[in-house]
This record gives sequence, structure tokens and C-alpha cells, in this order.
Amino acid sequence: MQLSSLIGKPVLSPSGEAYGYITAARPTKDLTRLACLVGADGEEEEFIIPARAILSLGDAVIAGRARISAPTGVEAPIGKEIYAYTGEYLGTVCDLLTGDGAEAILVVTKEGVRTTAAASCAVFGEHIVLYLDKDARDAAARGSGKCKTAAPRTARPRPVKQPTAAEELAPSVAPAEAPMPVQKTKNEATMSEAAPSKTHSIQLLNHTNLLGRKVKKSVYDDYGIAIALAGERITPAVLARARRAGRLLALAVNTLTVF
Repeated sequence: MQLSSLIGKPVLSPSGEAYGYITAARPTKDLTRLACLVGADGEEEEFIIPARAILSLGDAVIAGRARISAPTGVEAPIGKEIYAYTGEYLGTVCDLLTGDGAEAILVVTKEGVRTTAAASCAVFGEHIVLYLDKDARDAAARGSGKCKTAAPRTARPRPVKQPTAAEELAPSVAPAEAPMPVQKTKNEATMSEAAPSKTHSIQLLNHTNLLGRKVKKSVYDDYGIAIALAGERITPAVLARARRAGRLLALAVNTLTVF
């Protein structure tokens, strides 16, 4: 399931009653399943749908009446910068693919090119660091938690092994470096609505964070009608227009500082 595809979808009861629309999706801690959905009604009042109340996900979200008072799960990592364990900048996470407990996949964009990476190989913090595999990630996480104030232990000298005649004659071959777990897909069309962001912990999909923000770049609907012009601040009316036009995510992206 593509997490960003849920944003802006209408929420309906099993009998067809309209509850509102989706403004945010929160995955579980391991990012493999959906924990809850955050929605807003016609008055832009927020409500939270637990995963157990979600009956189906299609062009609309069909949900029961159960609601919770606080969101569960974690923030989606969308908008966070991702780096390789070597320090190389890989891009910005633009989406998250989840599905019934299967391995979560991060969709990364850099200079208009999308790549994918296994979430199980990443450490999530203010930024995301990507390792070769899950074991390397776990080892790095354990190493960062070691107590730095502990007294160092005295190293014991180890006997030096003398090479055998066969080893002396064997040619020296450097081990091949293991490939990074980021697989580049076919060059897709440049995302006109997405630009690398330098802000931290951005909640792109949370409409409560959008109210009052200034739009950096004008957003239009499919017919060329302006939803919000550059320099305009976001109001509940602007949010409603973006939701009806299916441009809520585009509106959120275009409130970011463009570099």
C-alpha cells in the first residue's frame, strides 16, 4: 500500500454516510502495517480512525464508527533526508510502501530520480541512515547506545600468526565491497511537486500543521484553477479546495522552502 495515496480520500460509513476525508496516515513502529488514519470532517474538525475500524481501502475509505482520542503508531518518515552509512546523501523520502506485515519499502527521490530502500536496513532519527543489511543496522544501533564514560579495558597482546608458505605465495585480493541496498528504478518523470527539503521531522501529511503556512509555489487543480497562489497563507477554505481537487499532498509539499 502506498501511504501517500490515502491522503485526501473520502471517509464513508458502510451505509454511505460521509464522515470527512483523510489528512494523515500513521504506520506501526516497524512501518509494516497501518496503525491509524487521521481525518477531518466538513468543519475541519479532526478525528482518528483506529486500524481495527478500517473496513476497506479503495477510492474511498470505508470505516466503522470507532474512534480514538490520540493517534497510535509513529509519524511516517516522509520528508526526512536519508544518508548511506558511509555519509553519502541519498535523497529525501517521498513515500512509504507497506502491506499486511510485509517488509516496508522507502521510496527516495533525488534530483527527480526515484530509488527504493528496505526500511529494515535503516535507523530512523532526525535523519535516516541506511545500512547494508538488518544485522549491520542492529550492530550500529547497539554501538551508538554504549556508555561512553566507562573506563577502557586494558588490551591484551595477541600472538602474531606467522603466514605459511602457501599463504605467502597466494595473491593478495581485496574483498569486493558489498552493494548498498538502494536499488535504482527506471528514471521516472521529475516530480514537479516535490523538492529536497532541509527541514527536520516534517509532517507533510498532517493538515493541522498546514494552517497558517505560506505557500511557496502556486498550486492548481486539473483544470488550471488556482487552489492557492504563491505567498498566500493556508486557511480552512484553502484546505477544503485542495481536498476536493485531490491536491492536499501537493499543497503540503509546496509549503516547504524550495532550495
